[in-house]
Amino acid sequence: MLKDIFLRLTQVVVLCALSAQLSAAPLTISYLQHPSVRDQALPLVQAAYAQAGIEANFIAMPAHRVLHEITAEHTDGDVILAQEIFAPFKDVISVGPALTEVEFVLLCVANVPCDNSVLVATPSTIVATDQSKRVLLTKYPQAQRNHFYQINNLGKLPELLNVNRFDYAIFVVSTQWPLPDSLAHLNVHHLFNSKAYHVLHKKHASMAAQLSLSIATVKAQKGL
Repeated sequence: MLKDIFLRLTQVVVLCALSAQLSAAPLTISYLQHPSVRDQALPLVQAAYAQAGIEANFIAMPAHRVLHEITAEHTDGDVILAQEIFAPFKDVISVGPALTEVEFVLLCVANVPCDNSVLVATPSTIVATDQSKRVLLTKYPQAQRNHFYQINNLGKLPELLNVNRFDYAIFVVSTQWPLPDSLAHLNVHHLFNSKAYHVLHKKHASMAAQLSLSIATVKAQKGL
């Protein structure tokens, strides 16, 4: 009898220890290969995690995989996403104040039209990520769907215009952080604004308040 009780207690202790180890496992947070994400958002979010005492590994990921990896629980969140991008995904929650406000913009090479009419009437292909294309077609349902070419490394889109692979791209830039150098020789036409947040899978909602406070504190320290 005593032996059975001891065995059961031992099992409970072992299970509790395993549970504690699992709960203490570092989170896996993805980020997009975009100059502003890499240089501005990533250091900010890393500092917030360090201040909150939450261990996390940060990994670069192509745009088309980010949300699917979170909803499949292969990753735990993403450094920063525009609200329109993650809003349809009910398993994904925003954490803390917005990291920045972003603009969805049309990038254009020199000597071509650069306004909203391009979305409807241009004979040229517009390069975009799959999620940017989805949001754009929601905002502009009259846009020509068959004129888009999808590339899911967001940071490479301006480069493709700079080497004359395409005339147009849909890109995302911060209204508060410096413009990437890759935009220097391109025309930029504003389409619409969105708030951009750090996001987590909803299963981590219990740590959202702690991280929210840390993000707000780090932003204040950086004067943002």
